[in-house]
Amino acid sequence: MSFYRSFPRAVIQVAALLFALAAWAGLANAASSCTHYASPAGGGNGSSPTSPFKISNFWSVAAPGATLCLLDGQYTGSASMIKPPQKLNGTSAAPITVKALNDGKVTIDGQGALTPVSLYYNDYFILEGFNARNSSSSVISVSYSNHNVIRRVAAWDAADGNHSIFGVHNSNYTLLEDVAGWGVGRKIFESSQAGNYTTIRRAWGRWEGSHVVGPKMTYTLAYNNYYMVCENCIGTWSGERMKETYTLLDYYGNPWTGSGGGTYTNYSVNQPYGVFAVDGFSEGKDRNARSKILGSLAYVRASDRFHPAQSIFVTKIDSFEVAHTVAYVQPGYHTTKRPFALYNLATAVGTNLVARSLTGVGTATSYFASDWTTSLLAMGSALSAVGNIFTSTAGANLCYRYKDAALTSEPLWPWPMNERIKEATAQSGRAVVDVTATVESMFGSIPSQCKSSTVVSPPLVTIPAAPTNLVVAK
Repeated sequence: MSFYRSFPRAVIQVAALLFALAAWAGLANAASSCTHYASPAGGGNGSSPTSPFKISNFWSVAAPGATLCLLDGQYTGSASMIKPPQKLNGTSAAPITVKALNDGKVTIDGQGALTPVSLYYNDYFILEGFNARNSSSSVISVSYSNHNVIRRVAAWDAADGNHSIFGVHNSNYTLLEDVAGWGVGRKIFESSQAGNYTTIRRAWGRWEGSHVVGPKMTYTLAYNNYYMVCENCIGTWSGERMKETYTLLDYYGNPWTGSGGGTYTNYSVNQPYGVFAVDGFSEGKDRNARSKILGSLAYVRASDRFHPAQSIFVTKIDSFEVAHTVAYVQPGYHTTKRPFALYNLATAVGTNLVARSLTGVGTATSYFASDWTTSLLAMGSALSAVGNIFTSTAGANLCYRYKDAALTSEPLWPWPMNERIKEATAQSGRAVVDVTATVESMFGSIPSQCKSSTVVSPPLVTIPAAPTNLVVAK
């Protein structure tokens, strides 16, 4: 007799009923924070998943503590963009939230005519769990807005102008956490022009193409902004969306007639700075960036069209730290490209430039200027010369997560947005990117101590009907 046959049928059915009810209650609780619902078609009053309205209908009823949950689907048209009116704010204790009901199953598509996400004079918002693409400007724009969180968002393809995938300007205390960006755009992640106290945490970004004048980079680390932290950020540069031949344009779509103007050939790029790079500070500005890049990785492989002279580039600033960071330029390829190029303040002697626990791999030699205080540098033309990046005590160690600029004991791997990035890169028409597998293909297997055994993708929270087909025998 089996173990299960030893129990009365009624007991088994009661247990099954209780299990089903518990599962239903758990899913219901997952959606219980939703105060309103929206869908691509809308048409309802927004009070329930069966009567959703459009995103634009939410703003007139939104208040601190309100949560708009987005049902699955492709959102297009002006009524379906995430664009709250000016001065609509949450509070520190009760932010306004807009999130996908099911993680990764919502896409806000600007169709090249609209900006998918725009916070403009909006404080204390949380935006979570969706994709955004095909903007008429930057894809995710935060301007004159403070204390906002953008989490578990994948975004791609800005307008081919002076635009970014994620752009933060004139805004304080922005957190971009577990995010991914790629595609066309002058920069992928940009916090600049008084985009102060920005934290980018566990991001993956790839620069693919831009045909306008101006510096190009995957992450800009300092541009007239202060107190920026980039922690556990991964960046690369493929150049795959560059035209082979084109006329360099200004920011209004006209041919650029200044320095560097004209026709570009062989997929070349105007002002390619690096995967992680700085723009700098305008004349008269305080050049103490007070910023950090921690526990991060820049990688360039043989197949990439990589035009910058270096992977990680810092110059003409002070009060900047690069720590536990890897710059990898596949040995034998891009042979003149430096992994690191960290230059002096230049306008004076830098007194607070720190480069510690760094690993650089590439055929070309990294450069560290005299203003930099350096320690525990592992540099070489092959991986065998620099040690394991997950267990190293001499160079960078990418085993654990950073939070609030402090190293934790929480394992970093597998990459927290791995499945989302695989799905979204396919949706964007690119080859599927598996971040964890890509890193292991370059650096070998990730040790078990660097992996979390509790990493679970966010659950689908679609609320099922209460179970009706279970009958308890008498």
